Amino acid sequence: MNDDNKTEVYALFDALGIPYSVVEHPPMFSQSDTEKQRFGVGAVIFKNLFLRNADKSRYYLLSLPLTKRADLVRVREILGESRLSFGGEEALFEKLRIRPGSVSFLNIVGRPDTDVTFLIDEEIHANERFGVHPNDNTATIIFAPREIPKIFGHFGAKYRFVEM
Repeated sequence: MNDDNKTEVYALFDALGIPYSVVEHPPMFSQSDTEKQRFGVGAVIFKNLFLRNADKSRYYLLSLPLTKRADLVRVREILGESRLSFGGEEALFEKLRIRPGSVSFLNIVGRPDTDVTFLIDEEIHANERFGVHPNDNTATIIFAPREIPKIFGHFGAKYRFVEM
């Protein structure tokens, strides 16, 4: 990844007045990499799943706590989709200009014109702080869930909180 990705996210947070902290770490490419890393920052770390519908006409990015299992049947029902599956690496790059390992809803910063719908587990509101990659898998940005609407509102992006 590249430091410009992180810098762009930090600049947006500064411009929007969003307080944050950053934890730098070795590159993390998977949930197991993240589970091995002990942050000790008093924040819940979120994972992200890139999904698509059956005919590849709609794409979604689902963010949920690292320790929570994704219930794709529930997500499918919430969205009214007949089937959901994981989007491929090529589609991920086309839609969000990001590679696996650096996926998070902050990918909107690098691709504000995306047609991906961002889904965030409502459980995020039960936490004072949470962490996601700032478009780079060598860092985790920690901030308050109440700031999420500012980010998506800035870009006019499609997002919603979902009960998993």
